[in-house]
Amino acid sequence: MKNIIVGGGRAGKELAAQLSESVIIEIEPQKREELSELEGVQVIIGDGSDEKLLMQAGLEDATAFILLTGSDEANYRAAAIAKEHGVPRIMVRVEDPEARARFNELGVEHVMQPTKIVANIVADMMRPDESGRPFKKLLVPILNNDSVNKAFKEALLISSVAMGEITAVKSGDRDGKELEFMANDMGVPLTILPEKEESMGILRKYLRNHACIILDTVEKHFYSPDCIVIGPEELGFLDRLFGRSVVLQLIRTASLPVLVARTLRYYNQVLALLDASETAESVGKYSVQMARLCGAKMYLLVLEEVPRELIDGIRKLCEKGNVHIIEEWVEGNPMIEAVKEVKSGNYELTVLPWRGTGVIRADIIKKIINDAPCSVLTVV
Repeated sequence: MKNIIVGGGRAGKELAAQLSESVIIEIEPQKREELSELEGVQVIIGDGSDEKLLMQAGLEDATAFILLTGSDEANYRAAAIAKEHGVPRIMVRVEDPEARARFNELGVEHVMQPTKIVANIVADMMRPDESGRPFKKLLVPILNNDSVNKAFKEALLISSVAMGEITAVKSGDRDGKELEFMANDMGVPLTILPEKEESMGILRKYLRNHACIILDTVEKHFYSPDCIVIGPEELGFLDRLFGRSVVLQLIRTASLPVLVARTLRYYNQVLALLDASETAESVGKYSVQMARLCGAKMYLLVLEEVPRELIDGIRKLCEKGNVHIIEEWVEGNPMIEAVKEVKSGNYELTVLPWRGTGVIRADIIKKIINDAPCSVLTVV
């Protein structure tokens, strides 16, 4: 596995230290000595958008090509070369929000936009009401290794841009050092709580193994989180047949938003499924806030006739939050179109209602939660 990193600034240096078999291409000769201190990292001085240099660096054998320079034009030229040579993963840092469309058209899989994220964070800090921060306190039940690799990591990403904090509830036999290290690395405040002994009865009653949400802890703990983050489940036929879903149990029980984490990166495109339910306003509000946090586009899929004031309110929130919104009204069967759009793979996050009274039926909500290729946020 070879990772080629173009740009040896602070981000490039930190990334190379974390990834094995990395090559850094840096245009400034004076940085060679500093970068050469990285163990096991090859340093090449030159222009990262020069095709001949990239071939010498081993572009054709690269599994990832990561562009972190401050020049969108240089990054674009280099990404186009990497695409031409079939590099499997191309990740680009984009400075100018207007340049993002060019990279999307090029077919670059991951586009990072730190400038807009930083600007949004600073703007939110300037607002005394903190209206742009959807979640200040996230609760993550640590059920198994998947909980760490999915739910906890996505919670860290959200907290890092929302200036929030995380509380993790873990079983007594799990070491919290790894969680502490990850949180410290991203500058996110973390509290680790052990499971309560009295919760074990619920564990034995509801599930066959230890992959259980401690519902009692979630409902009664003084922590009062704004959102619970949990990883997705692999459900067998019988589990689906008898409704043995930990995630769905949690969503039914909790009276706060629940995020099923699948994306594990900052969101680029957020899909909001809007119907005429009592929670439609919350769907719009959280969708705008989550899109703003990550500098993402928001796609509003309107599934049935809704009050004009609702749409106008969402548009105003987008305007205030500097969020680009794309609206589409469904023609045909709203449920088929909703599931089709979620499964398109175009989005990193879908926001939908729970216990709604609109056109989105409970069975469709369950299907989306279980089968969506992206993260799913259910709001109440």
